[in-house]
Amino acid sequence: MLKSKARGRVAGRAAAAGVVSAGLLLGLSALGAHADTKTVTYTCNAGTGGNPVTHDFTVSLTSTGTGTQYTATLSITPVAASPFPAPVAIASGAAIELQPTVSAAALPAGTNVGVSTPSPTGAALTSAVAAQGTMPQLPTATLTVTPSQGATSVVLTAKDFKISMIAPAGTGTTTTPTTLYNCAVATTGSMMPAVATIPVASPSASPSASASASASPSASASTSPTPHNTRTVYETVYASPTPKKKKTKSAQVENTPGGGAATGGGGDAGPDARLFVLSGTALMLAAAAGGLVLRTRRRPVRQ
Repeated sequence: MLKSKARGRVAGRAAAAGVVSAGLLLGLSALGAHADTKTVTYTCNAGTGGNPVTHDFTVSLTSTGTGTQYTATLSITPVAASPFPAPVAIASGAAIELQPTVSAAALPAGTNVGVSTPSPTGAALTSAVAAQGTMPQLPTATLTVTPSQGATSVVLTAKDFKISMIAPAGTGTTTTPTTLYNCAVATTGSMMPAVATIPVASPSASPSASASASASPSASASTSPTPHNTRTVYETVYASPTPKKKKTKSAQVENTPGGGAATGGGGDAGPDARLFVLSGTALMLAAAAGGLVLRTRRRPVRQ
């Protein structure tokens, strides 16, 4: 008895632990469906030429929104372990521009998705950055994602990006952005890009259902006839003529209905039951007498 109870307790604790673990896994997967953050190694070629720079960046891709349009946010931050150098001197008042490349794929097959190409520009720098100094913070890119009708999910993948500089106004320098770096995913190091999946909800399901529901009552109402006031007349019909009663002292029915005992046939239904009872009793007595006779004959004679 004690062993069975102990086994039951162990099984219960194991089942509870399994349920909690499954809930945590499902919860984490649901939270990570709209966002992904990875450390990715990029090879960056300076716009002014020179040797490429291989550097690790923290790439964070998130998405929000419902209906037919979604917003994706991409932030790229150089890791703090090693500073990301500026290829040229950046004057005070200049702005940094980030042009990311984000690919999008829609499911199921046959559907597509549109993604805007943002060129966000950061705020003007309050201090100058010398050549080979640490690059200032990169601005956050915002993209608009528009899936086509019938799409159930959209997969976004952060890929290459371009960093440019816009010179401060009033310095006599052209406002055309100057390319600082063209960065692509490196062939060595951490090469897995950040990927975010957007579940797409169909907003047209509920209106169509309500339209069909409202259309059916109107059609049935138009085809049904208009009710009028009616009067119902009840009439009793007999299957056979009412039997005439003979005026006698006993007031019995003159015609006996057929059908045996179930309809009161009584004596007209057949032989009387007493005849069967008497016949059965006679047979039993005869059998008993015959048995006594046979027993006396088989008894041995005493000498």
